[in-house]
Amino acid sequence: MPEIYRNLRHLLVPGSKMNPIHLQIADLLRERIYSKAWPPSTRIPSENDLVKMFGVSRGTVRKALKFLVDEGLLVQRHGKGTFVAEPGITHASGDRPLSFAESLHQQGKEFVTQVLEKRVTTPPVEVAEGLGLDPRDPSLFVRRLRTVDGSPVLCQESWSNLLACPGLADVDFTATSMFDAVQTCSGRKIARSHMRYTARVAGKEHASLLDCDEAAAVLVLEQNICLEDGTFIEWSTTWFPPGQSLTGVVEQPRNSE
Repeated sequence: MPEIYRNLRHLLVPGSKMNPIHLQIADLLRERIYSKAWPPSTRIPSENDLVKMFGVSRGTVRKALKFLVDEGLLVQRHGKGTFVAEPGITHASGDRPLSFAESLHQQGKEFVTQVLEKRVTTPPVEVAEGLGLDPRDPSLFVRRLRTVDGSPVLCQESWSNLLACPGLADVDFTATSMFDAVQTCSGRKIARSHMRYTARVAGKEHASLLDCDEAAAVLVLEQNICLEDGTFIEWSTTWFPPGQSLTGVVEQPRNSE
């Protein structure tokens, strides 16, 4: 029987404050997307069809759809319907530091970098320790937002070691990547990065920058980056909007059993 005629209300349990009906519906629709029952670009059942399928009000269905749109799983096209989103921009992750400018260039993406904040100041104690600085040493704080076709693809906040990178504060980061600037100003190559991935709730400030819901789950990458001589040069936090991912290839050592 075609899915649009199936009665799915039996999959719902009575709504509660902790488990409202619209979130239950969102969970059921999300399962279809994750299981590839609805591949990317698939037009999902209309609001009217979903109302019939679940036996709920149109307002409840709209709340469920909005939830998945905010997650980046669905896109709504005026006059055409609601579709499963295409895979978001991916960034290669492996055994080397991530240059997001390089990643976007390799994918053929034209991007715009906005410098939202740039100042020389003393870093927080944790950042100073991570960079091997005295808390009184100056560092450069930069917050940048990158967009592709007008949509945000990442927001990055970085603290840089100015003692190892003279002249970095004078760089125009709308035209030059941090990686290129660091290597030029320090006269050394970036060699490695300590990386940590976490899932966080966007929150009000980053939601406004990433154009997503405050409660949306987003991927956050922390990097502590070293030069070839072991000098820690940058501590950065990169926030990705829903729908993006980091990819990589991991190989088993040849001498392992």
